[in-house]
Amino acid sequence: MDPGNWATDIAGGSLFGYTLLSVILLSNLMAVLLQGLSSKLGIVTGRDLAQACRDHYSRPVSIALWFLCEIAIAACDLAEVIGSAIALNLLFGIPLT
Repeated sequence: MDPGNWATDIAGGSLFGYTLLSVILLSNLMAVLLQGLSSKLGIVTGRDLAQACRDHYSRPVSIALWFLCEIAIAACDLAEVIGSAIALNLLFGIPLT
């Protein structure tokens, strides 16, 4: 897991305490599972997950999956920006606003 997501998790944990601990644990376990399955798919078939979905699902389902993946990518990028801002604040005292 990348530092931006960890920074977001830590910031959320400091705000909500142990309430988010189970969510963080489950999300990390799911990320490990999905990354492992995706790497096995790539090693065995030589194709990535997007290519496999396009081959096995209908066009409307593939477009819906593509749209959902774009939303997930944007959410991950947002976590990276927030994590970078927190890191710059901690390292150099640059304000977050």
